[in-house]
Parts: sequence; structure tokens; C-alpha cells
Amino acid sequence: MIKIITLFATIMLANMAHAQNFNMDYNPEMLIKYRQDFMTAVKGHNNAIKAIVNDAVPYHNHLSLHISSLEKMFDEIGSLFPEGSDFGETNAKDTIWTQADKFQQTITEAKQALATFKQVVEQGDKEKTSAAFKQFGRSSCGSCHKSFKKKQD
Repeated sequence: MIKIITLFATIMLANMAHAQNFNMDYNPEMLIKYRQDFMTAVKGHNNAIKAIVNDAVPYHNHLSLHISSLEKMFDEIGSLFPEGSDFGETNAKDTIWTQADKFQQTITEAKQALATFKQVVEQGDKEKTSAAFKQFGRSSCGSCHKSFKKKQD
């Protein structure tokens, strides 16, 4: 029994040491840059979807690629704003950290809006797809930006 407790304690201490090293080793400015680049990639997928939905480009076969990429990216957005990262030159409002539950709820709602959009796309109706994309934009990115992103000059 003592060996099991010792093993467990050793594993816990190793994990704590690793977590402390991560916090001490990462570059805070690069955290913000990475977050901004990540969100630029989200914007790129949204812009690509818009171009496809509006028949501005001939890449209709890419639509599912962009949707699945956004699904994966939306799963990670919350992790981009860890506690203690509310500093530096950023367009993020303080409410991301002070109202973390509301931020997480907004992410959940964005994921739901994307799932609804995906279902409409799978039906193959262009008119409904266009309307669903507009609703997705308002319910996801637009909603989040309104509450959690500073307006740029």
C-alpha cells in the first residue's frame, strides 16, 4: 500500500513540476501572438465559407473541410485565454477573464450554431445554406466579438 501511495505522490509531484515549468517557460508575448494567429485562422475559414456559400469561388467540395476545421478550433478557443493571460497588447476585453462562465457559454453557443449550420449544409439547399451561414455568423463570431473583443480603431 505504501508503494502505491509513494508512486501516486511521485506522479502528482512530477505533474506539478511540469505545470510549473510550463508556466515559467512560455513567452507571454508569444501567447498573445499565437492567440491572434489562431483567431485569424478562424476568420480565414469563415471567409472561405462565405466565398463558397456566395458562389464567389468554385470550391464547394472544400466546404466540409472548413466546417470541420472550425469545429476543432472552436473546441480550443477557451484554452487560448488561460487565467493570468490578461495582459499585453491585445484586443481581448477583460470580461473574458472576469466573466469566464459567460465566455465559455458563448463558445458553447458558437459550437451549437456551427452544428446547426453544418446540418443545413448537409441538406444541400443553397438558399437555406446562405441564410444559415448568416445566422451562424451572428450567433457565433458576432456574439463573441460583441461581448469579448475590443473594437479596433
